[in-house]
Amino acid sequence: MSIESLNNRFSNPHVRFRQHEALVIVDLENDHGQATLTTFGATLLSYRPRGGEDLLWVSETALYDGKKPVRGGVPVCWPWFGAYDPAALGADPSDEHKKGHGVARYALWDVESVETVGDATQVVFVLRPDDEIRKAWPLDFILRLKVSLGQSLEMTLVGENLSDRDWQVSEAFHTYFSVADAEGLVVRGLDCAPRVDKLSGGARGVQAGEVRMSTPMEQVFLGHGGTLVIEDRGNGREIVIERENSASSVLWNPGPEGVKAFADMPDDQYRKTVCVEVANALEDAYALKAGASHSMRMRLSVGG
Repeated sequence: MSIESLNNRFSNPHVRFRQHEALVIVDLENDHGQATLTTFGATLLSYRPRGGEDLLWVSETALYDGKKPVRGGVPVCWPWFGAYDPAALGADPSDEHKKGHGVARYALWDVESVETVGDATQVVFVLRPDDEIRKAWPLDFILRLKVSLGQSLEMTLVGENLSDRDWQVSEAFHTYFSVADAEGLVVRGLDCAPRVDKLSGGARGVQAGEVRMSTPMEQVFLGHGGTLVIEDRGNGREIVIERENSASSVLWNPGPEGVKAFADMPDDQYRKTVCVEVANALEDAYALKAGASHSMRMRLSVGG
């Protein structure tokens, strides 16, 4: 659908569609702030509360070619998080097509609806499997992402299993937050959570008190669903992350050596972003029964 057709079909004074290189961009703006998304991967690229700075980071060298996910924002990881786990479906001939973090972030989503709900502006994206997706995930589904810009920014991911068999889902909002300095950054809300350190061979422990970020870092916190707070002191703010139906959190930063593996991320930018991810990962993955659906919600706001 052309940009003109999208603006005509989903006419709303708070929503505008435009083209940026190969991608369709969706701009939302109302009394509460601004948000920018793309239909490629249904990725949220920017969220600026009214009078504030962007909560999200996007690489200065991100690609907008529609071939690989934009580096930054909030990529949607579904129906698996990280490398494909054969426990989801079992090994099958399509394994070679199973890219990291699932099929959703590589796909072109459709806009299903645009509406004003109270004082919030809401856009719903929908993904149905096409031939390319079926190479990696042969079972039928519908995946929807509802994004609501109101007093906070809310994202709700709803996956529905339309097949005749159960499968296992792991998922995440792989959010890249913009911070003054990732090194030593404090994240609250994970006290007493079981912890898996991926950079230490999967070593397990229990978090004691607040988390102080180091670079690099890759840790998964399991079995909890509480609110997280990023103390972005250099920017004079706290970023508040609330969630529903999420039992895992992932904290990630590539560090000074890891960043060199990313052609779409400048080497000096690793300290300007940190991923604090709302997820269901590792043993928090869940069985999605045939005919059933599951929703996961994240709500972003600023305090401090």
